Amino acid sequence: MRAADIGTRRVIQLNETSSIRQAARTMRQHDVGCVVVTKNTLLGVLPSGIVTDRDLAVRILAGENDEDRPLGEIESAPLAVCRPDATIDELIDIMLGSHVRRLPIVDEDGRLVGIVCLDDVMAALTELMLRVSRAAIGERELDDRAYAGQEEMSLPSAPEEQKLQRA
Repeated sequence: MRAADIGTRRVIQLNETSSIRQAARTMRQHDVGCVVVTKNTLLGVLPSGIVTDRDLAVRILAGENDEDRPLGEIESAPLAVCRPDATIDELIDIMLGSHVRRLPIVDEDGRLVGIVCLDDVMAALTELMLRVSRAAIGERELDDRAYAGQEEMSLPSAPEEQKLQRA
C-alpha cells in the first residue's frame, strides 16, 4: 500500500495570510484536525506549512492570544511531505524522523494532492494484519482438513486390520 492508496485527496487548505481564527473555524466547519497552509509562488499555489488543532491549543490558547495573526507566523515549517508512491514503511520513517502525525502528499511539482495521517497508516496496517490472519486461518483450515483426510486414509481397512490381528 502506498500513500495515495491510504491517504485522502480531501485536504483543507488556507493561504498563509489567513488568520488563526479563520483556521480554527475552518477546522471546526470541516471536522478536521489540521489545515495545510499554502502560499502563492511563481509555480502556483504550493503548501508551505501546516497548522493543527494541537498547535492552536498549545500555541494560541495556552500562550499567544492574538487570533488575528496570520497562519504564516505560526505554521509548522519546514513542511514534512511525502510522494504519492511512498510505502507505509517510508511514511512511518518520515513521521518518526519529523515528529509529525500528518503528511501532505505532493506530486513531483510540489503541488498538494492529498494528505495521510498516522490514523490512516494504522488502519492500513490493521487491514493488512486482518488479511494475513485470514490467510493463516485459511491455510490452517486447509491443513487441518488435509490432516484429517490423511488420518482417515492411513487407518487400515477392515481386511488389513484382520491380517494385522492374525499376525
